[in-house]
Amino acid sequence: MASFFEVEEIAGQLWHRWASRAVSYPRYPDAGVALAELEGSLGVFFRAMGGPGAIPVSAVEPRASGHRLTFRQKLGFDQESLDMAFLDDDQLLLPPRMDYFPSRELNRGAYHWLTALLTLLPEPTPDQPALAADIAWLRAVHQAEGVLERDFPGLMATGRACREHLLSVRPCQRLPAWEDAVDHGIRVLLGEQRDPVTAEREQVLAWVLDQPEPALPETTPTGYRPPLPVPFWGQRRPGRHAGTPKEPEDGEDPRQGATPEAEGGKRQAIRRRQDQSERDDPLALNIFEKMLSWTEMVNVNRPVEDENEEDARKAAEQIEEITLSPHREKTASRLKVELDLTPDAPDVGALSGPVTYPEWHYRKKRYLDDQCRVHPAIQSLEGEDWTPDEGTRRRIRRVQRQFEALQPQRQWLREQPDGDEFDMDALIRNRCDIRATGNGSERIHQALLTQTRDLAVTLLVDTSLSTESWLADRRVLDVEKEALLVLCHGLAACGDDFSIHGFTSRRRHNVEVNTIKGFHERADETVRRRIQALKPGHYTRMGAAIRHVSQELAQRGNRNRLLLVLTDGKPNDTDYYEGRYALEDTRKAVLEARQQDVRTFGITIDQQARQYFPWVFGRGAYHIVQRPEQLSAALPGIYQQIAGV
Repeated sequence: MASFFEVEEIAGQLWHRWASRAVSYPRYPDAGVALAELEGSLGVFFRAMGGPGAIPVSAVEPRASGHRLTFRQKLGFDQESLDMAFLDDDQLLLPPRMDYFPSRELNRGAYHWLTALLTLLPEPTPDQPALAADIAWLRAVHQAEGVLERDFPGLMATGRACREHLLSVRPCQRLPAWEDAVDHGIRVLLGEQRDPVTAEREQVLAWVLDQPEPALPETTPTGYRPPLPVPFWGQRRPGRHAGTPKEPEDGEDPRQGATPEAEGGKRQAIRRRQDQSERDDPLALNIFEKMLSWTEMVNVNRPVEDENEEDARKAAEQIEEITLSPHREKTASRLKVELDLTPDAPDVGALSGPVTYPEWHYRKKRYLDDQCRVHPAIQSLEGEDWTPDEGTRRRIRRVQRQFEALQPQRQWLREQPDGDEFDMDALIRNRCDIRATGNGSERIHQALLTQTRDLAVTLLVDTSLSTESWLADRRVLDVEKEALLVLCHGLAACGDDFSIHGFTSRRRHNVEVNTIKGFHERADETVRRRIQALKPGHYTRMGAAIRHVSQELAQRGNRNRLLLVLTDGKPNDTDYYEGRYALEDTRKAVLEARQQDVRTFGITIDQQARQYFPWVFGRGAYHIVQRPEQLSAALPGIYQQIAGV
């Protein structure tokens, strides 16, 4: 109430409210549609339109668009942040909420139009001048919309309604000649009549609409700013790779101990080597009055502040671009944030060693020979001292009994030419046939035989650092250990030949595949101790591990061979092995295993795996455990289904 009498306070609040609400496009919150409502169907729609299966659909964080602001906007903020959708080689990022249109149906349709349009946009030419890049983008949008309207007439009504609305609300302002020409080109594509009142407008329209192969400008006018984005168009980004920063020498993983991931879309980030941060000389500042704030990363020597996690989260939310750089000092506060981070360029140097494997480079569509080195070893008995509690033992005994029911049963085979005893039904039929026709079947015996599956099973288990995370009151690794004990006892009871391997990695030079149980070993106390001693490793270079164990499994003489891959997340490593590259390589390794007559089946407890697991393992060759803590209880049914028993 006291602030009511403060004229300056009231005036300041009114001024801030008036200036800060000067957005370019009106929003309709009541008619908005959240991406989470359509994420699953949009993923299917994206792949049906020709999008790669390894690319997930995610939400994008608002980022500065760089367009020229109006006078009122300049009073409220330096730059306007918008939800700008884009597609590149690794991800499809869409607005977390579509509310630019006055009805839910139109906002829902705008998501589908935007997704379809992005699949048709060609990859832009890298390092183009800004003006040429904007004109090429408009030209690509015009051609892609023509394809949509010609080949997908069901989307025409949505596209037409979206264009009409955005044209009616798009702000008009005085712009420099070339910016005005590009903006006019956008308006023409939205449905406005052509009005080439200037030479620049006429030239841009000719480049966008008329000329089949235009020679775009090689320079950009001084002070040129990009146009205001169109919410339901989006952009295609070229494939880019960043340099690889030096890995911390102590091997500590930055994800260890991180707080749960914050809500929202992917944050923009960049890897950069901050060499000045390791200098020992001091940084001097003046002592006058300061206004404390958060800012972008500065390449100077500064101490690491152990701020609380809430302050660190607020700082991450306010920074436009997060910089990732190695630092020798450690902090207690850590955050887990999903980043829109450019992947590193693959290191194409061949490695030497007794066991090396290639990797699939999806952009070059060829293998990189001797790309990673595998270090096979026997799982150590020294490690964690995990012991199953009474509840775990009960679950193991219960599941073991279920597996025992899968053991091949002895069956009587009737009407055999010879056997253990007479088949009385066949014998009576034989005598009747001889009396009636003079001829009878000689298959009058029955034999008691054990029906075997002749099956060899290899279980490949992810033991990366992510298994250190918790599910309710247990770690992921403890859930995996329980599942391994269940499988070990259950498969031994079934009588199937089996082996168990764990894998982890740290860059392409060091992929560890440890044998927990070999085919020649019994499921005894030694194997049980190896399972109990498992501890979290580093990362998940899944392609190399699958190639290694499938090669061993393919050499088995069994008629049927099955590879089970148990994991808790996406394949990734600290170098370039992440995103689409890692998924494509893992999928290629699965296909290679099947070419060797090794049936491959994936089991995961990652609840987000629907975006990538079907692409990696194929239809009917994967299972997503809905309740990860019940993994051991779900295994008998999964095994019975895939083993065909």
